[in-house]
Amino acid sequence: MPGSDLHDTFRKYGFIIPVLAGLCLLVNSQSSFADDLAPKEKSADKTDVIVTPQQDGGVHIDEMRQTKCAIIIDDFDEYPSASNWDVHRMSKPENFQIESDVVRDGGHALAITVFGDDELDSEGNLKNELWEARQKRCDFGDEVWYSFSFKIDGTVWPAGSTRWVIGQWKEDSGGSPFLAQRFDNGVFHITVQHNDIRKLVAQAEGSYQQDFKGFSREFQQMLSLDRQGFRNRNDASRTSDEFLGSGLSLPELRKAIETQDTSKFPFLADPQTYSDYPGIQIELSDDPVLPDPTTGWVDMRYRVKGSRVGQGIIEIWANNRFIARVTGYIGNDEFAGNTQYFKFGHYRDYDRDDLQSTVYLDRFRRGPHRSDVD
Repeated sequence: MPGSDLHDTFRKYGFIIPVLAGLCLLVNSQSSFADDLAPKEKSADKTDVIVTPQQDGGVHIDEMRQTKCAIIIDDFDEYPSASNWDVHRMSKPENFQIESDVVRDGGHALAITVFGDDELDSEGNLKNELWEARQKRCDFGDEVWYSFSFKIDGTVWPAGSTRWVIGQWKEDSGGSPFLAQRFDNGVFHITVQHNDIRKLVAQAEGSYQQDFKGFSREFQQMLSLDRQGFRNRNDASRTSDEFLGSGLSLPELRKAIETQDTSKFPFLADPQTYSDYPGIQIELSDDPVLPDPTTGWVDMRYRVKGSRVGQGIIEIWANNRFIARVTGYIGNDEFAGNTQYFKFGHYRDYDRDDLQSTVYLDRFRRGPHRSDVD
């Protein structure tokens, strides 16, 4: 019978079935092992769509591969590239030039110039700055190291309460920079900020002393209205004697920094924003006075880690001298994104049309470790 024949066949060859099953399992496992060893195809690079406003009211759109917080090295031997910098904000070539005569290292530097008759932005500011590229931005709260060399040439008037920022670290917000290099009234100084509270960390000495030969012209500047009808709010309340004061002794400087006594720092453009807020602590070195960038190149190094919960730290060196350490609340509680960015150049109030000043930038480094920037 057919059923009997099938039974006889299974009894005769049934032992082969487990053997075949075992072979199948072995082949499958070897195939899986080979798959594990074989190099896997990399997933496509993540890209960012970058929209940059233009002066004519339009926008410029790029798609850039995201290399977030990667090491940046730029000696400016050629014009800044879109891989590291937001070049579409450099819309005026006459304000951004590669310089071969004034250099710190190598053969070139970047020269960023501001002219008094440059077009003002909607808030009445003169603004020519080099921005980090959006696809290279680090997250706020990351520990990031920066080093660069800079100097300033041109017309600098040590009077008139002119706000002048020459380097700043900002969050994705419309707030003030949480760390800034400032040059109000021709004095290089560094500030930190939490929300609306600002603290002076360090300053260069002596450069705000008045040159009497130009005093009559400076007096006119202090009294003048700018072309947009804006007046610096402190001009009327400051006297020339305040800008002629002598420098502070080191103990006096330490005390003035501790208490944020702005009467000891008459160059500050917005003294009402400074506070002895205890949530930001400043520790000065034994030699905390900054070099003067109008007399030569200044080599800066920063360790930067912002924090909205009191865990921030900023350390500052100038010309290989440790200047200061700042700890505590550093940053703005209101923000639009998670990243931070650095920009360098001129961001300042308008004061007069015959202004012409150039800040030179050379040997820029950024990375997550000090060894990346030394």
